[in-house]
Parts: sequence; structure tokens; C-alpha cells
Amino acid sequence: MRLDADDVARSLRGSWRLMTKGADALPELDLSRDGFWRSFLAFALMLPATVAMLAAMRLATGLSNAGGLFGAPGLALAVVGALSLAILVVPAFLILIRPELAQAPRFTSFVIAWNWAGIVSASLMAVPAAVYAVGWAPATLALVQSAFFAAIVLRLRYCVARAAFGAGNGIALPLVIASVVLDYGVVRAFGLI
Repeated sequence: MRLDADDVARSLRGSWRLMTKGADALPELDLSRDGFWRSFLAFALMLPATVAMLAAMRLATGLSNAGGLFGAPGLALAVVGALSLAILVVPAFLILIRPELAQAPRFTSFVIAWNWAGIVSASLMAVPAAVYAVGWAPATLALVQSAFFAAIVLRLRYCVARAAFGAGNGIALPLVIASVVLDYGVVRAFGLI
């Protein structure tokens, strides 16, 4: 099992199009068992976002980026761990509260779409982090920019949940709220707040 450029492009485009086409865009993702596992392999695509966020976090904690990004390995591990766990925690939470979901095809579709949307989300949040890290924006402006990108991320999460579980069951909004609370918990657990 491997990721090829066509699969990556199709999956990223499909996850983004969930915001405009809703459930009609789900078939653009590989919803097979192999597609499920490939959506986890795709976490490697978050490397550029991770580097940008690590550089911004180093500046925010008073460390310089001049000597390299990995001079504080604990901080680097915390950023990598928080980014990965922030994507994984919502599906794990759903299984915790409703274990029968693990067997549902809709849940598999949700995890695939959630993972790919997580990669898109990390890339979006890396933009203000990179702008701050290279010195093009002060911390307050980067925070405002992050808030605008976070609104897009929340919209994407809402659309993923709505496409995977259906529009009529009312799970999308509570799931987005839960994802914000869980993200906060993950970031706090890794000591990044």
C-alpha cells in the first residue's frame, strides 16, 4: 500500500470540495479499506505544516529559529504529537461514546474524510504560523489571521461530519464543538498553551 500523487491530489481536492458539494464529494475520496489505511499514511503530508508550526511555536516560547528548529526536541515532539493526535482524537472519541460506530460504513467514510480534511486543516493553520515565523507579521496579527483560518477549518469539519453522517441527524454541529474542546485538551496536554 502506497500513496501516489494522483491519489493525494484527488483526496485533498475531494476533502476540500466537501464544503461546496457536501456528500456528493465523498466518492472523490478512496472509501475502500485500502483508502482507509492510506488516509493515515497521508499524515506524512503534514510535514511542511509541522515545520511552520514548530518555527512559530519556538518564537512564541522565546526560542530563536536561527540555530535550527530541532534544538528543543521536547517542543518538536510536542508539536508533532499534538498535530497528529488532534486529528485522531475525534474518531477515537466517537468510538468511545458509541462503540457500534466502528462497524458502520459511514464511520469509515467519516474517518477517511476527517483524516484528509485534517491534513488540509493543518496546511491552512500553517499559513499564519509561517507568516509569523518568518517575521512578516507580529504575534497579534498572526493570532487574528489564525482565527480566520480556524473559521475555515471549523466549516470544513462541519461539512465532513454532515457529508459522512447525513444532514438530518444533527450530529455535525455537536461534533464540531466536541472537536474544538478535544483540540484544546490535546494542545493543553502537550503543554503548548
